[in-house]
Amino acid sequence: MNIRRVLPTDWEAFRRLRLEALRTDPLAFGSTLERETGYPNDRWQGWAESGALGNDSATFVVEAEPGQLVGMAGVFTDQGEYHLWGMWVAPEARGQGLGLGLLDRLLAWADSASPQRTVRLDVNPAQTVAVRLYEVRGFRPTGKTTPLGHHPPATVQGMVLVRGGALPREEGRTTDSR
Repeated sequence: MNIRRVLPTDWEAFRRLRLEALRTDPLAFGSTLERETGYPNDRWQGWAESGALGNDSATFVVEAEPGQLVGMAGVFTDQGEYHLWGMWVAPEARGQGLGLGLLDRLLAWADSASPQRTVRLDVNPAQTVAVRLYEVRGFRPTGKTTPLGHHPPATVQGMVLVRGGALPREEGRTTDSR
């Protein structure tokens, strides 16, 4: 398995992977299968391209073999901070450390691109394996909980990567729908 940054040419495989993630684990995401199935191809192409280039966002994928993606994680910039989104590994590829590998690659990229930026995420607390994965790498709950809009009464809790000090303030935080 190869963990790497997405390529612009991966857009179709990325689309398949993202839709499968939304179909398999709908409560792990702030978006829905119904919503993203309707995205036009140019949206997927743009998503892959923006995840492949630059310092404001990045998307990493796990490639089982050429053209077959089985995992993903991304980060975008929001209010001067990084926000992790879309962490997912296909059920058949779980238990091999790929989630941790994705998170480590993403955090290494964030450290090299802009080490001073805070890294945040929102996670469904019912996704206990995901919560533990984030905690292993230093993320801590912020105390902020918001509804998972597409599936009441499910919620997401905010987490932030603690880097040598107290948790950053939560004022003015927004939640992205990715």
